[in-house]
Amino acid sequence: MTAKSAIIEAIFRKRFDAKAGTLQDPIVTLDDVAKAIADYNAGGTGKPMSAKNPANFFKDFIRKRSSADRNWPPFVLASGYTGKQITGDDACFEFVPLAENQLSAFPPVIFATPTATTPRHLIESVSLPLASRRLGRADEPWLIQVIARLRIVESHFSMVSKRKIRQLDLLQMSVKLAKTEIDALFLAHEETSPGVFQEVIVTCEAKGKTDDILEDQILRQAKAPFGMKQVTQDVVIPIAVKCVNPSEIYVVEFDAVDRKSYTDLDELTISCDSLFEIRPPVPGI
Repeated sequence: MTAKSAIIEAIFRKRFDAKAGTLQDPIVTLDDVAKAIADYNAGGTGKPMSAKNPANFFKDFIRKRSSADRNWPPFVLASGYTGKQITGDDACFEFVPLAENQLSAFPPVIFATPTATTPRHLIESVSLPLASRRLGRADEPWLIQVIARLRIVESHFSMVSKRKIRQLDLLQMSVKLAKTEIDALFLAHEETSPGVFQEVIVTCEAKGKTDDILEDQILRQAKAPFGMKQVTQDVVIPIAVKCVNPSEIYVVEFDAVDRKSYTDLDELTISCDSLFEIRPPVPGI
């Protein structure tokens, strides 16, 4: 187990009644994490950890599902719990009961990678400014900038999506909200019937090659716009974009979320996906 594994287990044991099989408080705050890190460091059982940024403690732990699953404390799993990241109100993460027949803490998700049936498209990169191609970095802001400049999301909606999106505009990158962060926010104009249009919000989660697409993050992003005062639209389409190979970008579109029923939504359904191969290759992608 890692140091984080030991810290998570220590937090869990303080809240769990093994005889009754009950958990006193499933939500772990940033202060709880900072205190648990300090206790771990004081114990001298391993290399000391910094407690300066507890907000990244669980975010970094679950960044890759395979390592998170491997390092999840066996005692917590055997007690019937996994975890999920939450934000806002000083929260860091939450212990969550395992689903029925769930055997691992973080099982692979079905939309993690493209399949044999995923539509594939070539897309040019010569329209990118030379400086951009020379200074590209392997991070999420650069990925969002590339997909925006090469209109990859627009290409997905025009060639693959089942929805009739006629126009798409990037509203903002890195939208930081109380309980989540949206990597990119788009406004779409959808033709619902001949000559009749509605405005739709598109939320985008971006992931690099080494990071996994996490359903709970996308779900939080899909719900978040309905709590924004400036958003009056009644439909949100959540998407995720991920680098899967050098200069290959995978796009996953999920079923739309409606304002009337979003509070009861607890899982997402894939609508369609696509894979874009960028040529010439772009550094950092």
